[in-house]
Amino acid sequence: MKDRDWKILRIIEISMRNHEWVPVDEIIKKSKLDSKEVLYRLKVLDRHKFVNRSTYGYRLSHKGYDGLALNAFIKRDLIKAIGSKLGVGKEGDVYTVLLTNNREAVLKFHKLGRTCFTRGKRYRLYLADKRHISWLYASRLTAEREFQVLNDLYPVVKVPEPIDQNRHAIVMGKWDGVELKRVDLTKLEIDIKGLFWDIVEEIKKMYNIGYIHGDLSEFNILINEEGDFLIIDFPQAIEVREGKVVLDILPGEFKMDVEYYLKRDIGNVLRYFKKYGIKESVDEIYNYVVGKI
Repeated sequence: MKDRDWKILRIIEISMRNHEWVPVDEIIKKSKLDSKEVLYRLKVLDRHKFVNRSTYGYRLSHKGYDGLALNAFIKRDLIKAIGSKLGVGKEGDVYTVLLTNNREAVLKFHKLGRTCFTRGKRYRLYLADKRHISWLYASRLTAEREFQVLNDLYPVVKVPEPIDQNRHAIVMGKWDGVELKRVDLTKLEIDIKGLFWDIVEEIKKMYNIGYIHGDLSEFNILINEEGDFLIIDFPQAIEVREGKVVLDILPGEFKMDVEYYLKRDIGNVLRYFKKYGIKESVDEIYNYVVGKI
């Protein structure tokens, strides 16, 4: 990839605000390059699968969007190497990266198009009023959202350290642990009931700062051999203020219920711990979290 390749790619990205497919003539006009040069650069981008093409023109691919974000981090002198893939989720890919200060970190690419977008909008208030929106832009909004939430929560709540964000990508501090779902807690030398209440305390801290996770379960709580844990995946977080959702002026099906979603988070955690003999009331824990007890 040369500087002119990146230039053409950014022109396509910007032009997609007004075009589903960006015409070649417009790319040539905005680039101020010779038409032969532009056509050659488009072939390079197509070969790298950074763009999709049709008879109508070109548009950015998910891989091209990944490239733009990664290139931005490199130009900021943040990332110097990318390593193995840590996982593929419903809405993104996660990699190990090496920062320029030789610290290991995590790079997460949001890719909202993998899930049903209509369903996704139901629990993402910041997307619910967007009637026409591309998958790439939606992924960018979810990344911006998660980065904002992490900045608001860290370091008070046990969440990943937010380091940087560009487009649909977030760089976060790396934390060694595995999903709670994959662990037999009886094989760890820990107080299981104490762990349960420690997680409840983090839910309470989160609520006091003004957020509900919105999708909390044993799949997005990481735990290590010492029994310490980290809560991850916040693009669907629900913002609350004085017990009410901040953005509550929405059509019927998009209206959010703080009590419902908070109780669902609590219920998911409680359901997992029941197999370890933890029997608590969702309602009582809810009242504790919101300060009624």
